[in-house]
Amino acid sequence: MNDLKLNMQDIARSGHVTRWHSVRCARSQTLAEHHYLVTMIARELMRRILGETLPAETQLSVLEYALTHDTPELLMGDLPSPLKRRIAELTGDQDPLPRIEDEIAPEITRFKKALQGSPLAYIVKLADLMDGCLFIREEGIGRHASIVAEKSETMLRDKVQEARERFSELDWSQVVELYSQMRGQAGADNRVLFEEAR
Repeated sequence: MNDLKLNMQDIARSGHVTRWHSVRCARSQTLAEHHYLVTMIARELMRRILGETLPAETQLSVLEYALTHDTPELLMGDLPSPLKRRIAELTGDQDPLPRIEDEIAPEITRFKKALQGSPLAYIVKLADLMDGCLFIREEGIGRHASIVAEKSETMLRDKVQEARERFSELDWSQVVELYSQMRGQAGADNRVLFEEAR
């Protein structure tokens, strides 16, 4: 499998490959949709948390990683997070998933390693979690989806707390504020304002 690498034909399919297979949803979220939203959220979080001083080249690298972070799913499929955690528990240092991902998408591994341990890595991960929480809250159906949404939001809160502990000089409350705005719990809802316009 060492010669198997993601290519543009695979990328073109990202608009058809779906996520959330284990949770009942009103509609499917495509991998392309997920990548786009994670990128837009990461861009906003970078601006809010790090300001405008980040070099353009660094911003571009972060956004490129956000835009491609789950591309191995184009070949591997979207494995549910509980399954990924269980595989890691059972296999320890021998977890095959990161090795397979590295074989088929080595550039993703390079991006991940370049950001590792930095606030930027947290920003992308938080954007990823935010998109998941937003999607399952909006589109999930039934008791199981509600449970998954609660667990997802707990993971988001835990990751925000971890970021605060690692990089206390940065204002991680911006994550919570943006998430509240995106959920429609704070700020203006332009859909409603547009409908009310005369």
